[in-house]
Amino acid sequence: MPNCTVVATFNPKPEHLKAVSEFLLEIAKEVRQEPGCQYYDLYQEVSGKLLFIEAWESRELWQNHNNAPSVAKLRSFVENKLLEPLLVQEMYQLQISGMKSASSY
Repeated sequence: MPNCTVVATFNPKPEHLKAVSEFLLEIAKEVRQEPGCQYYDLYQEVSGKLLFIEAWESRELWQNHNNAPSVAKLRSFVENKLLEPLLVQEMYQLQISGMKSASSY
C-alpha cells in the first residue's frame, strides 16, 4: 500500500487564531519524531484556516499517531477554539500507469 497522506483542517475562531497556530507549530516538532512520520507541515489558507499536510509510511503508523499523547494534547488545546469540528481526510495517491509521480523525483 502506498504512503498514507493526511490533511487535517482547523478553522480557529478569530480570537484564537494566533494561539492555535503557535500551538500547532510547537506540537509539530513532537509529531515529526513519531515513528513513520515523513512530514507534518502546517499551512494557512488566506481564509485563516490552518491545515496540517502530513505523510506516514503506512496507515498503521498514522493510526498509532492518532493514539499518541501529541494528538491528545492537540485535541485538548483546540477544544472550544474552533468554529467547526476538526476535519481529517485520509488519502492515498493513485498512480498513473507507466509514469513516475511527482513525489518520486
